[in-house]
Amino acid sequence: MSELQNVLKAKHPEMPFSAMQLGGSLGNGLPVTSLERAHVLLPLSLEPHLWTFVPGQETILNDPQFWMIKRVNLEYTARGSSPWDRFMLGGYLSTRTIVESLHKTILASVNWPAIGTVLECSVWPVVAPEDLRLEVVRQDFRVTINILPVAETKDVVLLAHTHSTAPAENLWRRSYYREEMLRLQELDRSDDGIRQKCLHILRSICRQRPGLGQLSPTHLRQVLLHVSNDSSDWSEPSMADRFLQVVEELIGYLGSGTLPCYFNERVNLFSRLTEEEIDEVGYGLYQIFTDPNSLLAK
Repeated sequence: MSELQNVLKAKHPEMPFSAMQLGGSLGNGLPVTSLERAHVLLPLSLEPHLWTFVPGQETILNDPQFWMIKRVNLEYTARGSSPWDRFMLGGYLSTRTIVESLHKTILASVNWPAIGTVLECSVWPVVAPEDLRLEVVRQDFRVTINILPVAETKDVVLLAHTHSTAPAENLWRRSYYREEMLRLQELDRSDDGIRQKCLHILRSICRQRPGLGQLSPTHLRQVLLHVSNDSSDWSEPSMADRFLQVVEELIGYLGSGTLPCYFNERVNLFSRLTEEEIDEVGYGLYQIFTDPNSLLAK
């Protein structure tokens, strides 16, 4: 991680980044279900008087899940006053331009074979220009490392969204990870609950069953929070009941094609899933709900 940070500083001194950070459970020192995937956050250092965060519902897309970062005060500060101005598209910070620039550097400027030799493993970048990913292999161990450009202000964290299906090149996805984990931890402390333990089990099951692979950790955390509003008993003896309740709620949300965000009900967290993916996940969960003992065979 430090090697990559040094390369980016050397090759892109005009792009001020804060120190890279581990994201997700690894970054918070929480139990990790699997090390098949890890996240490294690359925070952008934006000048607060030159850039402002625009909520999704105030953009032309009117989608509260995807924000934009707008260049302001151009009448007082000429274009070029911010090092990020070169990545501006239509007055907004372009995620695609940033990611493509970083991708070229990661592909061409880093001696990955040498790094792999030092670490006693094989390391190589994924070629797809919309992705910042590294593949690491060592004997039977394999992990995918996602590098995520991040912009943050006050209590809002935005992740660069450059998916091939993105309707625009300057979208930033609102992350609720921090709020989700803080709320789950707070609830568990208040009643000595097992929500985080239940989350750990659910993530493990989704990883082991290919048909459930479309359920992200965010989906699971959000459903746990919704169920917490309806059920007060999260003690250890109620683990099986709460687990099945979460599965049942997930099936219901999948049936409607909508999973409202716990912190902003206008956000549908299932909006990126296709009908086929929803049907596949729903079928997998229904099998678990009707035959919980099948889990013992896994």
